[in-house]
Amino acid sequence: METITGHLKEVGLVEISIGKTNPRREFNDASIGELSESIRKNGLLQPILVRPTAKGYELVCGERRLRACRLINLESVPAQVKELNDQEALEAQIVENLEREDVHPIDEAETFKLMLEQGNYNIGDIATKIARSETFILQRLSLNNLNAEWKKLFLKGVVNLSKALIIARLEKKYQKEVAQVAKDWQGGIKSTKQLQAYIDSNITAQLSKALFDPKDENLIMKAGACPNCPKRSGANCSLFPDVKENDRCFDKSCFNIKTQKYIQNEIDGIISGAENVYLIKPKHQDIEDSLADKLKKLKIRALTEYDDFDTVRRRDKRKNKIMGFWVSGYQKGQYVPIMLSTKKDVRALDPKSKEGVAVQIEKINTRAERMLELDAEKVHKRIIEAMAETEELTAPGRHNYCKATELMGRLVLWNALGWPKKQHFGKLLEMNKYDKEGPIGLLKRLEELSMGDMAIIINNVGFDSFKSSQPIYSEALALRRLAESF
Repeated sequence: METITGHLKEVGLVEISIGKTNPRREFNDASIGELSESIRKNGLLQPILVRPTAKGYELVCGERRLRACRLINLESVPAQVKELNDQEALEAQIVENLEREDVHPIDEAETFKLMLEQGNYNIGDIATKIARSETFILQRLSLNNLNAEWKKLFLKGVVNLSKALIIARLEKKYQKEVAQVAKDWQGGIKSTKQLQAYIDSNITAQLSKALFDPKDENLIMKAGACPNCPKRSGANCSLFPDVKENDRCFDKSCFNIKTQKYIQNEIDGIISGAENVYLIKPKHQDIEDSLADKLKKLKIRALTEYDDFDTVRRRDKRKNKIMGFWVSGYQKGQYVPIMLSTKKDVRALDPKSKEGVAVQIEKINTRAERMLELDAEKVHKRIIEAMAETEELTAPGRHNYCKATELMGRLVLWNALGWPKKQHFGKLLEMNKYDKEGPIGLLKRLEELSMGDMAIIINNVGFDSFKSSQPIYSEALALRRLAESF
């Protein structure tokens, strides 16, 4: 950019308007007050830069000086007047803003964003203009993704740059989640290492440890294959220089959905007749209700570890290997070689005999039931996909508190109970009253529960969830109120 020169003149403050392109957004009132006192004593030592407009002049550079002059009610200021087009004015503002010693990273982020939005710059151009690396530019640009809460903490100095950078690369919904656990026991913000540990454990996931194939673009059609997704560390190494794993997914919702989809597909394939593969579960870990009901309808029993099988922990040299697929527990979704604990002698039947024909008919009926079950699941999946895509589910003002909402809330609370208490209150509240009706029976019983019955469930879920909270937090305060109500 050419050196900006122009003639100096005294310009009335009333003639000067402030444009909307100045990259600087934050001004320190105390600092401006100090500057105004200096101007009162010594005058304005550095003129402001303006460009002529139809109604007077538009400020290009020197808003802080202009504010200080207005604070002490000066009538005019020395100004350098220069004919500049929009592009030249923006470049002058950018250069002045970035050359400030106290420039905040947020100001830099917004400046770089503005340069890109003008359409006359790319990442390389900006890096060359300010003599910085492209990595520096990309990381500053990522700060524009901070939500209002984190940006406020960053501008106030409560959060430093390293913390802001690891938060900024998360989606807004995950930034909000981290904010809920970010305070330490003293009320401050946890260290960068602690925040990163929480993010690694609860929000991101290593693609190398995924049960599903990350390259499978058909697993969830809308999401596509993981290598093509920008929400992974490997997609842009400049933004994730601290991530040492080969690839880490930064969208836990998508990762979990793909995992569940994979597990469901594998279970469906096993149910449909995969040879030498059994559904298995740990001895003290129940399978989820929906799968349990499905297996019950299909007359399929998941094998229980130690009672029905043992895992083969040594190298499996068997020619006819028997595999198990975990449907619950920490190994859920994984295949493992197993050894059946007991074997039933199967007597060969003549297919033309009465007994043989009956067995074949039973197999046909069982297969037909399985197909109906799978068809019902396909319909349900389409309903879920349609709900996920509609605005109705997430738009405020479109929800009414109806019987369906009340039932959903009761089921969520019931499922949130720990297993021992669910067993205890199941007997106390007669939750098995309509067991013969299956899942519908549970919903029917939940609808019948009184507000007093629901209070028992709510209070115990709250107690179990909040009993470990520190006394300064809202969870502990709510628990205190509950204790006082007793």
